[in-house]
Amino acid sequence: MKPHDAASDANAPESGDRSPGLVELIMSRRSVSPKWLDQPGPTPGDIMRIIGAAITAPDHDALCPWRFLAISGPAREKLADVFAQAKRLRSPDAEEADIGRERERGRQAPLTLAVIARPVRDNPKVPVREQYVSVGAAIQNILLVCHALGFGAKTLSGAKVHDTCIRDALGVGPEEELIAFICVGTPQAPPKERPRPHIKNHFAEWTGAASKS
Repeated sequence: MKPHDAASDANAPESGDRSPGLVELIMSRRSVSPKWLDQPGPTPGDIMRIIGAAITAPDHDALCPWRFLAISGPAREKLADVFAQAKRLRSPDAEEADIGRERERGRQAPLTLAVIARPVRDNPKVPVREQYVSVGAAIQNILLVCHALGFGAKTLSGAKVHDTCIRDALGVGPEEELIAFICVGTPQAPPKERPRPHIKNHFAEWTGAASKS
């Protein structure tokens, strides 16, 4: 079957499209690797707009099951030191070149946002899994507003979000979870296109009978 670009389906002209700019913004967002992100990064005002958008995410019972840390300026070097130390503790036999690469990851992007989940575990109306959906929606809002402001961004997780050294350095509490780092900056080049899923593989209209994938 010929590869299909779902974006072409979603962007097809339709009468009554009242927000073509918003649709195009969403459909055109691409992740940009931190190695392609450079200065200038977001201003303090930009950061407030980005986080302001994050906290408008759907949030059943207004639990606010998230918080965010902004790491920029001189703090980037401190994060680089934390990443390097964490790598040494995780991999005592790691070569200095590996430590150096890990250090560079901490200071690469002009802005790094740490996304921390703080679910309310005893809420009778909102299960924890639903609160994590809210955290995911907040992340998407961050990525979209970064894109709208002209910045590139990418969400990263991996071993770092589970690392005790990194969690402690960032002040992540025992009932909290470090979900991801979002790297933000000005793209040095347009991000590469990548294949998009075929909409029909992930969507159907329910007509009253059970629908199987």
